[in-house]
Amino acid sequence: MNLPAKIRDLGVQAIPMDCLPLSEVDLSGQKNLYWRSGQKILAAAALVRDHPQLFPVYITNFGCGPDSFITHFFRQEMDGKPFLQLEIDEHSADAGAITRIEAFLDSLGQAGTGKRRPAPATVRSNDPLRSKTVYLPPMADHAHALAAAFRACGVKAEVLPESDQETVRLGRQHSSGRECYPLALTTGDMVKATRRANFDPDRSAFFMPTGKGPCRFGQYNRYHRQVLDRLGLERVDILAPMQDESLHDDVRSLDKNFVLMSWRGAFAVDMLQKALWEHRPYEKETGQTDRVYHASLERVVRAIENRADLLPVLRDAYEDFMAIPIRERTRPVIGIVGEIYIRSNRFSNEEVVRQIERLGGEAWVAPVSEWLLYINTTAAASAKMNRAWKALLKAYITGHIQHRDEKRLLQGFNGSLRSLHEPSIRETLDRARPYIHHSFEGEAVLSVGKAIDYIGRDASGIVNVMPFTCMPGTIATAVLKRVREDHENVPLLNLAYEGQGDSHTVTRLEAFMHQARSYQRAKQEDGSVLRERC
Repeated sequence: MNLPAKIRDLGVQAIPMDCLPLSEVDLSGQKNLYWRSGQKILAAAALVRDHPQLFPVYITNFGCGPDSFITHFFRQEMDGKPFLQLEIDEHSADAGAITRIEAFLDSLGQAGTGKRRPAPATVRSNDPLRSKTVYLPPMADHAHALAAAFRACGVKAEVLPESDQETVRLGRQHSSGRECYPLALTTGDMVKATRRANFDPDRSAFFMPTGKGPCRFGQYNRYHRQVLDRLGLERVDILAPMQDESLHDDVRSLDKNFVLMSWRGAFAVDMLQKALWEHRPYEKETGQTDRVYHASLERVVRAIENRADLLPVLRDAYEDFMAIPIRERTRPVIGIVGEIYIRSNRFSNEEVVRQIERLGGEAWVAPVSEWLLYINTTAAASAKMNRAWKALLKAYITGHIQHRDEKRLLQGFNGSLRSLHEPSIRETLDRARPYIHHSFEGEAVLSVGKAIDYIGRDASGIVNVMPFTCMPGTIATAVLKRVREDHENVPLLNLAYEGQGDSHTVTRLEAFMHQARSYQRAKQEDGSVLRERC
């Protein structure tokens, strides 16, 4: 929109941030800001903040993923010094921008400057974790297995109640609405927990892992820190282990077996959920499968907490599931891929699995353990590239143990579930390679590879779920269109959630399931013709 010229027309010199000595700014206090553009913007903020003749105009665009978080950190860095933020999209008009610039310039007469404050640390105190209660977000039932692993290590741990409309209200109240939906949910659940009558800031910590990008998830814990600080809860810690080769070092102080117990628990819950989703659509007695699932989940949690072997527990669960009377399996199978929080959290995806079942389908959901295996794979690749041989050896050992446990625990279900066995991470990445190279790390490559895996296992449709404006989800959406074209135009539905409860989603699902049933019938007819010819 040629805004610099419009600013100059108002009698003020406009210069780009590239003219500032950004390399002179120490950004060591900006922990884990992995976007290079964000580093430059915050460096510019540090310089502009302390210069009496400089005032910033922050230009962003609608739906920009990094900016949805960087603008919060920018505001904190400015520490009260006024700035103008302009969000541009294809509908932006000159008149509106000029009016806002004029108002901003008029307001600068009362502007002052202050001293730049260092960015707060992610975890504040040095108190032993065993003196606190760790609260886990209710992303999925796997959180109960993780909480049990904490308790097995002598740390009090509790999974927060499932998200609800109060969660959404509090999350929206403490965010701008530009961030991804899971950020609002996790923020709302945290704030709701702090309002409990028995909540003790000195004895409480929230669990929120972090990452190195490019996804925005790696900034969640930093944003949560800002929210808690604004609420006067500076003493509440955030436990934020990095999801990379340093993961084991971050949690080693708990117990050397903590990661192992967490992995086994997550894999066991994946197995239970596969049995749930394969039996519930065909149960003759409504609710029986859910009862078996929840009873089995409780036994798994108790076994982890008591450091007991999970194999006998899974064998008992297998017998209970096999005893459920079911009808003939004739429904079309729908593979669900996408962003891990949305696809795993029942509230955030508006019970998409049950909706598919209600509409006559059978849903298979990409497992949570896939992400844990992927983390170790990328950790090994990073260690090899950086010649960190000790970390590489650790990743290889971890991978060996994970696959050993995977093979052993699978014996509990005797291989009877069609969705039980998963491809290796290498196979998933190889399937995605024609569309996304594995060096582009994150959920996009997994979503594409897993969708192709489901298609190869005769799925009659693919549903890609994500938060609205999700960065990896947006990429996967574009790429999956090409995947669909290359695989006999298998029905594909992309669903973006933002907590609005849009009835349009139900309508789209109904149309999609009609396509999936037609696709299933066509494949069955083609198979019959082929058998007759043979």
